[in-house]
Amino acid sequence: MNYFDFITKNAKADNFVKFGMRPADIHECYSQFSYRGFVNCVAADNEESFVMFTNADDVVAGYYYYSGPGSFEHGTLRLWSHLAKRASWVYDIGAFTGVFSLAAVTANPECYVMAFEPSFVTYSRLLVNIHANEFNARIAPMRFGVADTNGELELRHPSGVYVMASGESFLESHISDPWFTEKVPVISLDHILNNQSEYIKEAVIDCVFDGVDLLKIDVEGFEANVLKGMQDIVRQHKPTAIVEILEDAHVTEILALFGPGYRVWHIIEESGVLSETPSGTNKLFIHEDRLSLLDGYASAA
Repeated sequence: MNYFDFITKNAKADNFVKFGMRPADIHECYSQFSYRGFVNCVAADNEESFVMFTNADDVVAGYYYYSGPGSFEHGTLRLWSHLAKRASWVYDIGAFTGVFSLAAVTANPECYVMAFEPSFVTYSRLLVNIHANEFNARIAPMRFGVADTNGELELRHPSGVYVMASGESFLESHISDPWFTEKVPVISLDHILNNQSEYIKEAVIDCVFDGVDLLKIDVEGFEANVLKGMQDIVRQHKPTAIVEILEDAHVTEILALFGPGYRVWHIIEESGVLSETPSGTNKLFIHEDRLSLLDGYASAA
């Protein structure tokens, strides 16, 4: 494809009418219009924008391009941006191409983020997005999976090599027939926080993380393993966490791993409302000593 064909395709995509879409719709738009380039992204109403790159392969950037501001996980990112403004030390576990990391630093330019993404291809795109936003001094890109042990695990990919699918998992029960597998390094959060001097080159940024205020965990069924590897952190820092849990039956197990004093709310994605009634897959876990962090939070209800 020559440059003229390239810009013609992008011009056709720019003229496409934007509307609310499902992930399957985004993939169809990529197939039909194949937009490639940087996308202006706004995580939630009244927040500043950041950019993400897509090679017609990133469903998150696709949401923002084809559906406009606030179109990806609207309610969760509204809450996340509110909490990030009150956090100094943020951890994005299962960062994918970085939307939660980028949203955190955009909402609070004074915070620091560790962004963990084990997939080599996706990690490479995470680097592009961090560098494009000039967040090099604020986001530490960590090419690790987070687990309850240190070593190596097999990451199972559900889609082909030209797609950055966000559904990769370490669990055979989650992806029984992967397109391909990739051996990746894994580490516990307790270990890396207690041994930061060993990981200066991996972290890139010249900063010692002095606490744990806010977490996002999106690891496709592996969340219990992540929490088992950060029990010292939970006891010491009582971090606030947004956790994707695919089956509500597992919420009780995850709450128990956070321990005494923690409460859980379900995030209603359309509005950001916090509900005690099961809804969606993203949940807020917050210690009763930290409930003041929600002061002034306005959902879109």
